Amino acid sequence: MNLLSPALLALTLFSAGALAVNNPYQLTPEADVATLHQQTLPDFWRQHAVESAFKGKDGITIRYAALRQAKVDRAILIVNGRVESYLKYQELAWDLWRQGYSLYLIDHRGQGLSDRLLADQEKGYVDQFDDYVLDLKQFHDEVIAQDQPAKLFLLAHSMGGAISARYLERWPDDIEAAVLSSPMMGINLGGLPKWLAKGLAATIGTVGGWLGEPPYGPGQGPYESHDFADNGLSHSEARYQAFRELYEQRPQIKLGGATAHWIYQGLTGADAAVAEAGAIKTPLLLLQAGDDGVVDNAAQDAFCALARCEGGKPLRIEGAWHELFMEADPQRQAALNATLAFFARY
Repeated sequence: MNLLSPALLALTLFSAGALAVNNPYQLTPEADVATLHQQTLPDFWRQHAVESAFKGKDGITIRYAALRQAKVDRAILIVNGRVESYLKYQELAWDLWRQGYSLYLIDHRGQGLSDRLLADQEKGYVDQFDDYVLDLKQFHDEVIAQDQPAKLFLLAHSMGGAISARYLERWPDDIEAAVLSSPMMGINLGGLPKWLAKGLAATIGTVGGWLGEPPYGPGQGPYESHDFADNGLSHSEARYQAFRELYEQRPQIKLGGATAHWIYQGLTGADAAVAEAGAIKTPLLLLQAGDDGVVDNAAQDAFCALARCEGGKPLRIEGAWHELFMEADPQRQAALNATLAFFARY
């Protein structure tokens, strides 16, 4: 029996340029997004989400949400990206919940609902990239493992993909199978050589730190809300507007640009994720957005060459921008069809 057939058929048709979208898992269509956010999700979240916190490294409060099925059997750990919060993933949680999965979502230190690390709370900052990884391990050990799910899967996006790769390199047996969506194995530097970007970030971060609070990196600044026409993250206006409205309703989750120190740590963490990818034993699928302008797709290719990704390379979704799980229906359904079929094999 070929468990992948429905999803791979849908993805093959999409990649070949077919207009029809196969939706075997009955995922939410764009036409229903506005109603979902206004009517269904508030009740769903109130009924099923238990929001709590633990103290991570250096006593930082790390916020999380757990949505447990009546029997916690198959569960997914969702690891979000930079500037995000688990609150942004409520549509995804709804779609995955209806497939029978329990869900665990975390807000990284310095963003979302977790403790911010600087007086200026809109500055993106982390002391060491590895702090994110240690928080994730603590979340696993102290929260998720206590529920004893029979099988735990991992679904990560962007920066969360780099964090998760570092996790899997150290604790490969914690996770049954993992899917990394648009993972930050490198940052799109717009043609600037990486060695130069790292050097500039290190220098600005060090010198700026002598003068006071860590400064923003070049071109970075406080939170800005971009119009849909200027976004470059998703082709779905309904989904893009929904998450922008969420940030206005819950302004405490807003985060601005990255500090120079974060840029250095981010590049260093991504480099380490690629360099040690061969240590990963966990079955792994990497979803690559074909037109990603945020992360470096070539670095994803290099990662898969070492990490033994499913198919030996990233599964490329043509025409997609960075936010695969908030994309227009053809791209989003292709990404989730492949994800759910991959998990079903394990």
